[in-house]
Amino acid sequence: MTTWSYRLRSQLRRITLAALIGGVLVYTIIIVHSKGRCQTKSPEEINQDRLLHLREVCERNNNGNISRIETSFYIHIKNESLLYCLVFKSGTTSLFYNINRWAGYSEDQILDQRTDNFMLARVHYPWESPDVLLTSMKNSLSFLVVREPFERLISAYEERLLGQLHPYFKNLSHQIYKLYHDDGIEDGIPSFQDFARYVVYQFRNRKDSDLHWRPINDLCTPCLARYDFIMKLETFGQDLAYFANETHLQGKIKRVQMNHARRDPIDRLVRKYFSQLTKQQLVDLLEIYRIDFELFGYPFDRYFQYAQP
Repeated sequence: MTTWSYRLRSQLRRITLAALIGGVLVYTIIIVHSKGRCQTKSPEEINQDRLLHLREVCERNNNGNISRIETSFYIHIKNESLLYCLVFKSGTTSLFYNINRWAGYSEDQILDQRTDNFMLARVHYPWESPDVLLTSMKNSLSFLVVREPFERLISAYEERLLGQLHPYFKNLSHQIYKLYHDDGIEDGIPSFQDFARYVVYQFRNRKDSDLHWRPINDLCTPCLARYDFIMKLETFGQDLAYFANETHLQGKIKRVQMNHARRDPIDRLVRKYFSQLTKQQLVDLLEIYRIDFELFGYPFDRYFQYAQP
């Protein structure tokens, strides 16, 4: 690499970092102001704010740079006239419990640790082509559940790569470790920094990332779909109650939790994991998940205080 090209790349990185940090200040003011207003709003008004915010961000960002709707992760629940786009690591356990119960599956089968509830649902709720799906959106109430992007990333790392409950993720965990450690250890566990580097590597080499940490913008193409409800995992209880009331499903929706409860508060985990990253590595991750932060109104400024210089 020539001296000139090295200086150019360094300058571009500094400009990118400065732009992101500068944008954080304005973005945080907007989010804090909107949070203050939402405290006195009804669940209906909060939902409408989320939908309006989504539309505005989509218009500013060229529909999230997505040109074709992704249909793979929609479940059309015809008996209830509902259309659900699943975001992995965002309340899917509770929702699939109810969706599969409506399909007639037994509770024992649904709650069995060996059951893949997404594939189980697909048997009763088959995949729909793009044209059929768009028609379904017009005739059904569509919804999704979202989650703060980096908290979702932490959850995926802890459950899938550290937990290693599935042979696929156990093998993937060891593969990621060997990518960044030449110490001959075959069963090493990757650090969060290793995981972040791997996520960026996959993105920049245009490789499909795992569904548990793929951006919501890629999973549910929210700028090209029509949604009636946006629920957030952070307010899942009250959002689910509002959703049940509006869809007349009171008594038919039950919230369940199969995953182990986290022992550490999320703020402590954020500090623990993001202090492993440099600011440049944080900027690299934001390049991937920035659109999710913006689409669903999540601030990302707090992460810069933990990243290393």
